[in-house]
Amino acid sequence: MTETQNNIKEYRQELTRIIKVVKSLRSLKKGKKTTWKQAVEWHLKYANLNGAKVLALTITLSPTGCEWARKGGCTMCGEFEGAYKRNFLIKNPKFHIAQFAVAIGNSEIWKAARKEGMSISWLRILQEGNYTNINETNLISQETILRLATRINGIKRITIESRPQYLNEDNLASLAKIFNETDVELEIGMGVEVQDDIVRSICINKQGSASQFFNAIKLLKKYNIIPLAYVLLKPPFLTEQEAIDEAVKTAHFAAEIGFLRISFEPMSIHAYTLVDALAQLGYYKVPWLWSVVEVIKRCADISKIFGIGGVGYYPVPNEYAHNHCSNDVNCNEKLSKVILKYNETRDVTVFDDLTCSCKTIWEKECQYVPKSLKIRIQEQLVQVEEFYTNYKVKKMLKNNIIRNMRLLAYGSQT
Repeated sequence: MTETQNNIKEYRQELTRIIKVVKSLRSLKKGKKTTWKQAVEWHLKYANLNGAKVLALTITLSPTGCEWARKGGCTMCGEFEGAYKRNFLIKNPKFHIAQFAVAIGNSEIWKAARKEGMSISWLRILQEGNYTNINETNLISQETILRLATRINGIKRITIESRPQYLNEDNLASLAKIFNETDVELEIGMGVEVQDDIVRSICINKQGSASQFFNAIKLLKKYNIIPLAYVLLKPPFLTEQEAIDEAVKTAHFAAEIGFLRISFEPMSIHAYTLVDALAQLGYYKVPWLWSVVEVIKRCADISKIFGIGGVGYYPVPNEYAHNHCSNDVNCNEKLSKVILKYNETRDVTVFDDLTCSCKTIWEKECQYVPKSLKIRIQEQLVQVEEFYTNYKVKKMLKNNIIRNMRLLAYGSQT
């Protein structure tokens, strides 16, 4: 048994309790009604594609429920809610195909693009799970939607998502065949989240291993598919400084093992999650934007492949990353604008002159020396276990400045 396996084994009791709480919280939400007549969510925003400023369209199809989430799932993920008819959606490929076709035909999308004076170059097709897993998305849906997408005039790249274990020779060869006859790039995003095995396996309950990412990257490159890594800022149970350090290490780890693009995802708070329960108890708060800036600065050497994500979720989170500042609106708006500028230019010098009185509070918080991670988890779990049976969603929906500023247009079933 490796040292990593031994370390994880020491947290077996805590992990069992975490999974029980996560399952219980998730079970409180039975899903959302849905219709084929509209994508559950779409949004249009600016992005950086191969160094150029472009319009990117995200279309989210009705989730069927991530297969991993059915077994417990990630502690921060609120995207399992899905639809009432999960099995119907998986068995009936026409539903997702129709949703996609209706979304592409939505005049609001193209009207917004014309207003910006640009064509849409980048299309992201999500269903808040694993696009390549036939137990979540019907194979006919997968391939038909991508064939249609490659025929949209002006599209240069299409992005889908999957855990590495759902990527294999058979499905990647089939997907590559669709794209080989076009000039469109295919990108597949994977949630690396963190490089530390304890944090990934226990705090996030993501599980998986580095070898799975190694193998997936090798396969993707074999079929000329772009590997994208999602890197998380501030999983539960970590301090602000620990979260910053871990995000920086993870981004460099992702670059070193061969990911060609990194999407840095500052944590948000989703209902029916362990993170939300911890937040309501006062044990968790979303990361500071100063932390986002700090990570970007420390990843300047990989800035060409390092972009900021963290806004395109369905359902919409209750709270996004923001500065915990008395001058709340002005401070967050100012930093959000500069983060947007970085995303378009990948120039880290845009942060050089940023300042606010709250920065000293953030710096002090980063100096906090905590108890050991194991003790932290144990103490916080005791409180959550007493609390979750009476858990109620608190619709905060505050500090959405970073989302509202980044989206040019959007629509949703909810």
